Amino acid sequence: MGFVGCTSYYASGGKLSGLRKSVAANMTGVLWAMAIIITSKYIPFSSAGAIMTGVFSFIMCAQAKFELLSFIPGTFCGSFSTFGADGNWKLVIISLLCGAILGYVSDMGGIWLYNLTKKEKQISYQ
Repeated sequence: MGFVGCTSYYASGGKLSGLRKSVAANMTGVLWAMAIIITSKYIPFSSAGAIMTGVFSFIMCAQAKFELLSFIPGTFCGSFSTFGADGNWKLVIISLLCGAILGYVSDMGGIWLYNLTKKEKQISYQ
């Protein structure tokens, strides 16, 4: 799941804005997956999980109207990671955050190293 967080960071565009977007989207994905898991337990028929997945998938896409939550793949990454961890949301959150931080640090470290060795052209950290 750490690699999922790192991949989300890069896929969202990187830099500080990508870090914010990927973490926010991943965390809402965890929230929606837990909502699916919990509500499915209280609906008394076998297709409850499929129906709840459809309902909350719509919500995951609809939340993209907000700029910070506009990285829809990141939301699904948080969600599928939660399902893959059998609802262990604490583990998922820690792993996704560590992965996002790893992505950010590796990105900024690469820029720093490039700027250190190539004085003619500087790359922005923003």
